[in-house]
Amino acid sequence: MANMLDYMAWRGEFTLEASPWNAVDGLLMATLSYLNFHGIQDARGWSLEEAKRIDLLIKSPDASFPLRQEVFLRMAESERFSGCRMHHFISLTDEDLSMQFSAMCLDLPDGTMVVAFRGTDNTLIGWREDFNMSFQTRVPGQEAAGYYLERAAALNNRPLRLVGHSKGGNLAVYAAATVAPNIQARIESIWSYDGPGMNREMSGADGYLQIRDRIRSYIPQTSIIGLLMDYYKPYTVVHSTASGISQHDPMSWQVYGGKFEEMESIDRTASVVCETLHEWLQNSTPEQRAAFVDALFQMADRTKATKMSDLLNEKFRTLWKMFGGRKDVDPEVRRIFNRLIAQAVSLGFGNVVERVRGKKEGDEYDGHWVTMSPAENP
Repeated sequence: MANMLDYMAWRGEFTLEASPWNAVDGLLMATLSYLNFHGIQDARGWSLEEAKRIDLLIKSPDASFPLRQEVFLRMAESERFSGCRMHHFISLTDEDLSMQFSAMCLDLPDGTMVVAFRGTDNTLIGWREDFNMSFQTRVPGQEAAGYYLERAAALNNRPLRLVGHSKGGNLAVYAAATVAPNIQARIESIWSYDGPGMNREMSGADGYLQIRDRIRSYIPQTSIIGLLMDYYKPYTVVHSTASGISQHDPMSWQVYGGKFEEMESIDRTASVVCETLHEWLQNSTPEQRAAFVDALFQMADRTKATKMSDLLNEKFRTLWKMFGGRKDVDPEVRRIFNRLIAQAVSLGFGNVVERVRGKKEGDEYDGHWVTMSPAENP
């Protein structure tokens, strides 16, 4: 088994000239965008080697930080990436707008510039914005992504590569689809790593059709996030060693040599959950989806949680039970919601389900995680 860190051990000594850019390189850049550094807001920025040597990385208590830090250190020590220069970093979180947005530019030795969009962070604000995508034509983070790409493109005349993991992949595609044609012409490729798709209005827009063939979509075999809305086809299925929705973590994605270890198709879990999510989107109006999201996050507010990780315990279990029992939630929305949760349990979402239930591995499901009537049981 091997992941991004092993890839750097194997391929780090090869320059981009000796071994051209590939999909794993894009995931490394997307992973780098989750980190915060001192001093890369300005125009000149810092190379990865300089950032390591001067210790510009800002420490984080987030559970994902140690592995992401190790990715950065391996890149900074490598012949392949040590000279990459990070600049024009931005990070914005606005509770009133329900917006969480972050992006950075990286000048590569091969003459291109990567624009890397961060995925959803651990804040409830960031997750609220993700949910808002289900009923809003565009969310503030998407508008910020388009504006950021316009400003980034004006910095130089380099060919552009856009990358992003999770919501970052969606932002990369949205930005590419909405900028002016002269900027679109400079976009070499757009790399989405388990990023949600576009809504129906955007997926049929002229701007999207102009860049559609440059989208490179990679999803794990039990992808949920990457199959939301009008997802990107064709996609490449990557073998992940994690279980269920934990496969969304790209550190579990397997690498062989200079590319991902690929699979023929997604598995049954992803297919069934994808069908249920699309059923909800098709059978509910934007107003119903908005009501669903409002109700969900109003109850999340009552738990006093500020981070998504705060809900991955007993509070999370209580939250879903509260939602399943609410009488003011549209019955059809509640039926599909409960069906989705029940399928997640019955198909075995691995350690994520165990964490949500707050029980030790090996305990049996006791039937009390969600509230379901016999008529609602699929």
